[in-house]
Amino acid sequence: MTPAEYQALTSPKLSHPARSLYQLYLRHLARGDHTQPLDYPLLGKALAVQGAGEYRYRVTPMALTGLVDELLEAGLLSVVQNPHPQHYHGAVFSLPLKRLDGLAPLPSRQFAMHPEWRPDEQFAGLARLCGLLDSQFDESELGEFIAYWLGRPEVFENQHQWMLKLVRKLKNQRSIKRTPAPQDKGGYQQLPPKTDSGPSKRAREMMAEARRLSPDNQEDRNEEDA
Repeated sequence: MTPAEYQALTSPKLSHPARSLYQLYLRHLARGDHTQPLDYPLLGKALAVQGAGEYRYRVTPMALTGLVDELLEAGLLSVVQNPHPQHYHGAVFSLPLKRLDGLAPLPSRQFAMHPEWRPDEQFAGLARLCGLLDSQFDESELGEFIAYWLGRPEVFENQHQWMLKLVRKLKNQRSIKRTPAPQDKGGYQQLPPKTDSGPSKRAREMMAEARRLSPDNQEDRNEEDA
């Protein structure tokens, strides 16, 4: 198993039946980098769990299609030929992560984090596989990572798994840095609130006209005429 396959198979998004389908049937019986044509009845029997004269777990054709969809989404399978668009009975798949170049087999030795730990030459390829195109990091980022796990001496991982943890940390940090500042919906610029500059010119003219026509003002004019 390659590190790329291990990473995909250990994803929490992948169900246990999907892992079993890949490891115990599809990969085990593959012809080179391609699976044999999928046989739904045979797959159902291979994944069924029987005990005490009855099935404790059975896989329906619809469930098999869902398991294959999980493996496709995880990148463990790629369609080569599928004669039926509604399901995968008779379909042939490639195993892209099985033939991925540049990654060595998984090391078996696990160890606790130590101050001298460093990623190896496989780190850049592993980072690209995880979607981290810029795998460069400075000593402060690495030191923070090491210091965090030094405080958890009960955690034992192999070299590949430690590098995966570092990739996830770098991805999280950079996604936070690149998060844009919140903007108003629609992208409109917020205008400063208008200040109260008093009545408009038209309003002042109307007020003056009203005062001129008021009864008090009319009486004053009558007295002047008298």
